[in-house]
Amino acid sequence: MSDGTLTRPGTPVLGRRALLRGSLGLAAAAALPLTACSGDEGATDGRLRMGVAGAALETLNVPVASAISDYVTMFALFDPLVVLRGEDVVMRLAEEIEANDDATEYTVRIREGVEFHDGRPLTAEDVRYSLALLADPEESPNYAQFYADLDRDGLEVLDPLTLRVPLTRPRADFVEAGLATFSLVFPDGTTGEAWEEGIGSGPYRLASTGSGGRVLERNDAYWDEPAVLDEVEIVSINDAETRMNALRGGQIDYAHAVSPANAAAADDSIEIVRGGTSDSGFLALHMNTTLEPFDDPDVRLAVKLLVDRQAMVDTVLHGQGTVGNDLVGQGLADFADDVPQRERDVEQARELLESAGVSEVTLRVAELVPGMTAAAELLVEQADEAGLTVRLDEVAADTYFADMETLMSTPFQSLYWANRPAATHVAGFTGERGGFNVTGLSGGEYDEMLDAMQATVDDDERREALAAIQHYLWEQGGDVVWGFAEQLDATVPGVSGIEYTQALPRLDRLSMS
Repeated sequence: MSDGTLTRPGTPVLGRRALLRGSLGLAAAAALPLTACSGDEGATDGRLRMGVAGAALETLNVPVASAISDYVTMFALFDPLVVLRGEDVVMRLAEEIEANDDATEYTVRIREGVEFHDGRPLTAEDVRYSLALLADPEESPNYAQFYADLDRDGLEVLDPLTLRVPLTRPRADFVEAGLATFSLVFPDGTTGEAWEEGIGSGPYRLASTGSGGRVLERNDAYWDEPAVLDEVEIVSINDAETRMNALRGGQIDYAHAVSPANAAAADDSIEIVRGGTSDSGFLALHMNTTLEPFDDPDVRLAVKLLVDRQAMVDTVLHGQGTVGNDLVGQGLADFADDVPQRERDVEQARELLESAGVSEVTLRVAELVPGMTAAAELLVEQADEAGLTVRLDEVAADTYFADMETLMSTPFQSLYWANRPAATHVAGFTGERGGFNVTGLSGGEYDEMLDAMQATVDDDERREALAAIQHYLWEQGGDVVWGFAEQLDATVPGVSGIEYTQALPRLDRLSMS
């Protein structure tokens, strides 16, 4: 079978009473000693060894997992209802999703004949439990923001394969901004130590878990086309340079997220896989608009003006990226291409900073992906030209996202996120309900604009409203999106079938020759 793809979020297929159909459906813990991988024996037929960044605490507890190694594993063990692939919404466990007239309620029909790894049938009751848990801010701090408008208590199983999903307000964008972002389904009642068993309905089963890695084996009873490889070993190797060295030394076959420098210097013995615009990440400086000195729009504008975006891309990304324009979703559906490109103006930045009486700020930074520290150091030089001293507060990457309180209350920080369509991004990262609203932009005029856009069931009108929001964010927001870095992975020759979901590699299509 092949995936059913909704060509673009926001097109008529998601319009009034739309029926959504498909034909089927961070550098972290101490680096694992390379001798603990599959070793010097080399990859066996049907087995691929992948080096991925881990975390201080790795877990398969879906609502709280935060390591890249966890995400890669979970998307192989568990299936989502629908998924984002670039700008496309692709149906998976959900066979059809229908909205009512005002987008306050959705009816989800589940694919028939799907089984969990332990043989239990996957039903609407499992979906009900999964959505209710993901939407619980106490139990699911990472994903509750995508379901802030879900009426958890009102979820109703209509029959074994049908679920009624009520919302607390109209959300015409609920599928692409909520379900498609993260909607993994797990067995009803999964809790405690049961998470680490990894029981899902995905293309791989959990074969073993050891110090520094996991082994996955093909699920031959998978409801969709079975995975190609017999096994995939996921090894936690936190440093990008170490992952590349492990690849060169024959200790792994696939290095996820290599540095732009390594990609630029790779020889014929290494193949570089590029994700393109649809599978890229954006690198940004986030100013919290509720905290001094960034509660002053002139200070925010000054920082936006003093950054030399092209120099950042050329130096930090070694030219293997795209200049940003302080908005997310570049190159994807409904991006506001009519917004003028922000140009550097050091003199205007200096005047604005002097007028505001701001001469020094502190930037919190971690090497979440290769180059973030180098970008911060370059910012120090660029800011100095405008009379602004930037002090760097360098922290550990493995705990950066574990401390949500600090993340949400830091005046100035450097972060990396997956590039998602604009409608998806603004739902989770801006406004009063945005769980990852690190710039604090919310309330008043902005929330009124956001709520109105999300409630608009006419696709063209919703698209116009989204464009207005992007213009507002460009002018008033706290984001300095200086560049987009496409996903860069490296493999030994012969690895093929690499596909991505929000810049994460899908394991089921991987093969080796």
